[in-house]
Amino acid sequence: MIIFCEECGARNVLDEDNFEDHICTLECCQCSTPLMVAKPTDGNTEFVVSTSLQPKQSGGGAKGPIKVLIVDDSNLLRSVMKEMLAKDDQLQIVGEAENGLKAIELIQKLKPDVVTLDVNMPVMDGLTAIKHIMIKCPTLVVMLSTLTGQGSHETFEALRYGAVDYLQKPSSLAKDDFKSQHELIVSRVKNAARAGIKAIRYLRPVQVTDRNDRTNARCCEHVFAINTTYGGYGALLGLIPEIDPSLQASFLSVIYATPSNVDAFARYLEEHSSLAVKRAVDGQRMDSGTCYLASAYEDISVKKDADGVSIGLQLKDSCEFQQASNRLMTSLAEAFKDRASAILLSGLGEDGLSGAGSILNSGGNIIVQDPRTCLCKETNQLAIERYGLSTVRPGNEMIDAIRACCAAAG
Repeated sequence: MIIFCEECGARNVLDEDNFEDHICTLECCQCSTPLMVAKPTDGNTEFVVSTSLQPKQSGGGAKGPIKVLIVDDSNLLRSVMKEMLAKDDQLQIVGEAENGLKAIELIQKLKPDVVTLDVNMPVMDGLTAIKHIMIKCPTLVVMLSTLTGQGSHETFEALRYGAVDYLQKPSSLAKDDFKSQHELIVSRVKNAARAGIKAIRYLRPVQVTDRNDRTNARCCEHVFAINTTYGGYGALLGLIPEIDPSLQASFLSVIYATPSNVDAFARYLEEHSSLAVKRAVDGQRMDSGTCYLASAYEDISVKKDADGVSIGLQLKDSCEFQQASNRLMTSLAEAFKDRASAILLSGLGEDGLSGAGSILNSGGNIIVQDPRTCLCKETNQLAIERYGLSTVRPGNEMIDAIRACCAAAG
């Protein structure tokens, strides 16, 4: 199939086997613009003009109230959402839709900044709708469903298709619970708008031919600690599947979720990555070409000895999960010195800052994702100010920065 980039007009060749659910993403061979292609349904697959993932609208950055479209098949839920959001003068309800097909029509007409989207709907469900939204009219989407909770498969799928955040529907309409639900939903809609359209990423499908032979079977030469405290699922989905498993490096990340939800995410990420993904276990030997995930409710560290590198992991005595990344990075700096690196993705608060500083002081590196492309940019902005760092965008720039760190360490 021949794909023409609408940004520069370059000719790209696409193998039809790369389509997943009639959608494929690729980068233009000439200008590197990320492109999304929907497989034609009319049988004509010789020439297709691609739809760029670089949207034409600014979304969330314009002056005036944040325009919100509510999509849910329940009249009652739409009424509740309108009542919640209308109380905030920074939000403006511009429309509502009862299914995904109607939502796509209204998005193109009304150009909302943020869409709240249900999963289970007639005519067109939310997961199908979000694929079409990202092709036809990329828009910030917050999934709001009984199915999109921590650790659910639907949540991971929605984030992979381009949603920037997720919430569960209000579980009760009781008046004593309305205030807290209202505050949570309003804050997440506002945060999505602040993140801006650059936070949207559709994750290309990864073809894994042999899942039993993805690690390098050698001790890692370099270790990267990945910090993401808010928006961690989406941030890691945007990075881990892109990493070349042939690098002589290991990756560790602490996720701000319960151990059981980290288990579920590790399984999902493993299915969609060329890099091997494993749940971190105490005493586990670390291999190159592998990413290890731990919960912020666990204390994780690394140990280096004559036999190689292993993980130390213990469940915390309390429910306090602050500073989990700082402790991991500090142990990494001590064990690996200049062969350690910190990667700062979407984050809220200061966890990861002092740990990244320890890595920097030991001769290692800090890679900071451009705050303009993060769901939450607070941690990254603090790191930039504190250490005088330059930033990189997700995608090719991030992968190039990781390769450069490995090459510099020798």
